[in-house]
Amino acid sequence: MLMKKRYILNYDDNQYGAVVAQDGAETMVQVDDGDMTPVNFRPVLNGKAISIRFGGRLHLIHLTNAGGNGSVQATIGGRPVSLTVMDELRAQALESLGDTVGSGTICADIPGLVVQIKVSKGQIVHKGEPVIVVEAMKMQNELLAAISGTVAEVPVSEGDSVNPGDPLVIIEPEPGV
Repeated sequence: MLMKKRYILNYDDNQYGAVVAQDGAETMVQVDDGDMTPVNFRPVLNGKAISIRFGGRLHLIHLTNAGGNGSVQATIGGRPVSLTVMDELRAQALESLGDTVGSGTICADIPGLVVQIKVSKGQIVHKGEPVIVVEAMKMQNELLAAISGTVAEVPVSEGDSVNPGDPLVIIEPEPGV
């Protein structure tokens, strides 16, 4: 059974769309508008790197988690690069936040109930990282950080009812932002 999933990759300062298709043990990848290409990969070095054969070339990629939001520090061909990998839905949600640098207060849009708080005071968060879940109109909405920074305050608790405009999470921007 063929299964496809779409991803957005931020590679250094460039953004790429990727489709990963799996049919049994076979994996195919399409980057942007390119052709579907077979990919063979396997973890090596006790899971600290991945060996990938893509487009007839073998690549050794060392990976290090760089925090939340799909951020990864990678070494590709001996060159350090920053990668962010997220599924298409999360990428669209992040894009819809727009350029809200300096706007670190996340407020309720409609009346609801705080279901889950995913951060705590003093925690460092990255733009697009889930910080709180609010249930409204029988749907759970995962709200994302609009900026990267440090959680300054969480003025609500799980189980609280909130109204439009009520502050839910306040994030102080990273220095120099």
